[in-house]
Amino acid sequence: MMVKKVAIGGGVALLVVLLLFGRSTFSYLSTTVSRVHDSVKSAVPVDFELDRARKETSRITPEVRKNMHLIATEEHEIEKLEKRINVLEEKLSQGEKHILRLKSDLESGTLNLSYGGISYTAKEVKQDLESRFGEYTTDAETLKSLVQLLQTRNNALHNAQERLTEMQASQRAMTVEIENLEARNALLTVYKSSNEDSFEDSQLAHTRDLLDKIESRIGIDEKMQAAESRSMDRIPLESVDAEVDVLDRISEYFESAEEVVEIELASN
Repeated sequence: MMVKKVAIGGGVALLVVLLLFGRSTFSYLSTTVSRVHDSVKSAVPVDFELDRARKETSRITPEVRKNMHLIATEEHEIEKLEKRINVLEEKLSQGEKHILRLKSDLESGTLNLSYGGISYTAKEVKQDLESRFGEYTTDAETLKSLVQLLQTRNNALHNAQERLTEMQASQRAMTVEIENLEARNALLTVYKSSNEDSFEDSQLAHTRDLLDKIESRIGIDEKMQAAESRSMDRIPLESVDAEVDVLDRISEYFESAEEVVEIELASN
């Protein structure tokens, strides 16, 4: 029953939205969802995002090790292939010598040929030569294929090693970038904290403002006192003392102080 009510309420709400916005409903909804998404993302603390970035970077390490294992396996297989090629090359080299020797012996026209203390007819030698040559050509084709396979696997290994190097370099670069961002964020946090913790500065400003107000009141009272003591309907005939230079005032101050000291000493 509750589900039915919710479904009906949702349908009514959707109908109202369609009536209000018409064809622009999807645009309004998508914009609203996008703004909510951006708002949620911006509300996530930077420290949390940095921790998430560091964890994501650390997850690259298993992939790097997996690729390193694949490369090590391929290097081992290539070594085995190279050994097989070397053995086959040696076999072909010996086979070529034996084939050319038998060919030369048959071309001499000798009817009976002796090898290892055993005598063979020319026909038997020719049959053995045909067998050896057939095996030789097959091995030569095999060697050609193995060499091509070796080249292909070496190229693939080289590409894999380059990709692994790039992956490791990228991981190191991202780690350094995260450390840089953490340092910048820490500095920004300290800066924000220093601005937010403004009690001392505000108290100082408050005290300075109070002193300025006191000074203003005293200055106004002094001017009022001077105005009251001066007759406003008379022309002042008294001469105004010229402003004394600061150097003369300092000299006069210390000279008078010395005279006071001398007088006190004399009286003692």
